Order: sequence, then C-alpha cells, then structure tokens
Amino acid sequence: MECFPLIISAPSGGGKTSIVARLLEDDGLSRVITATTRAPRKGEIDGKDYHFWSVKRFENAIKKGAMAEWAKVHVNYYGIPKSSLDKLIKAGKTPVLVIDVQGARTVKKVYKQAVSIFITPSSFDELKRRIASRNDGTTDIKVRLASAKKELKCIKNYDYLVINDDFEQAVADCKAIIRAERLKVKRSTKKFK
Repeated sequence: MECFPLIISAPSGGGKTSIVARLLEDDGLSRVITATTRAPRKGEIDGKDYHFWSVKRFENAIKKGAMAEWAKVHVNYYGIPKSSLDKLIKAGKTPVLVIDVQGARTVKKVYKQAVSIFITPSSFDELKRRIASRNDGTTDIKVRLASAKKELKCIKNYDYLVINDDFEQAVADCKAIIRAERLKVKRSTKKFK
C-alpha cells in the first residue's frame, strides 16, 4: 500500500488534539516531527518533540525547498521538513500532520496524495461555547473566534468533514476515512493483470 500524509485541521475548540491522540494508537500512523527555531522548553527533546534548528539552518532549508510547509510566528520559524514526511512514508507509515488551513493548502500542493480532514462541532454556537470554556485568561476569545470564522470558510478545500459533537463517533469517522483511503485501488502496490 502506498502511504499518504494525513492532514488534520480544526479551529480552536474543534477537538483535533484529542482525536489525533486516539488515532496515533494505530501502529500504521505516526506523528510528524516538525522543526522550529524557538528554544526547547523544559523536558523537550530534540528529534522527539521538535527538531530545534538555528535560524540559519531553517532559512537554508526554505531556500533549498526542503520544507513541506513553514510559517514565521512572531520571531520563530515553525515548519515541516520534507525529510520528516518522506522518512515515514518510506517506512510504510502514514504521517499525521496537525496543521492550519494555510499549511494544509501548501502540503497538498507538494504531496498530491495527501488526504485532508477538517474537524469541527456542528454549529458555530457550540464552537463559541468550547472556546469560551477553555479560556485560561491568556488567550483572546475574540481573536480565536475570528480565526475560526476564517478557517470554517476553507472547509471546501478539504477531502472530508468530520463533525465532532460525539467524540467516539468523530474518532470512528476518522478511522473509517483512513481505512477507506488505505483500500483505494490507486494506493495498491499489487499489480493485477
């Protein structure tokens, strides 16, 4: 079977982190290790949590076209080295990328075989409730809601939409998508005459 990158996107409060944690229990899936120029936080390990790169190394990777996608957030770069994806695909694993709508669009241009899933609750009111309930005083709810509105407009660019009103059902839906994609004839490595 030909492996494919699996892209998961969701607005803040959509439930992507919890769903992806469950999906990664599947031996055939693997989290992609991204690169960053920020300093490691306490307990983070280079090559396990992130690839901690210098600004010069990151900018060289961009110039060489070695990044599947990247962004500069405030003063630090974050991105996905193509080598991280290619290594997993070559090993027969499905790389899982939890990225925003812009990153998803970029990865799908580079990896045509990528499969994308957008996760969201069934209503904007429910999304608002979730974002408000997780407010820890350090985030601006208005900013998150404005970002969510923009992200929701991009659903049409995804292959699948999973409604996360029932967590177990949302996980099951994602697993069904992965299974169906793995069974597609175009991904078969067996040749029939």
